[in-house]
Amino acid sequence: MLRACSICRRLTEKRECDVCKNKDLSEEWSGLVVIANPKESMISQKLDIQTSGMYAQYVRSL
Repeated sequence: MLRACSICRRLTEKRECDVCKNKDLSEEWSGLVVIANPKESMISQKLDIQTSGMYAQYVRSL
């Protein structure tokens, strides 16, 4: 099951975010964004994403 980080919105199957090491993850998220090359992606710039990977567009905090 994928969980979304409440801070950076990174999706992970782990209990801790790979990017910001946050442990506050939510199972309630929507919208999937896959970033392959964040330096050249206009979407990653708009969403303020610097690391490639899968991200949620919206995360509901617990």
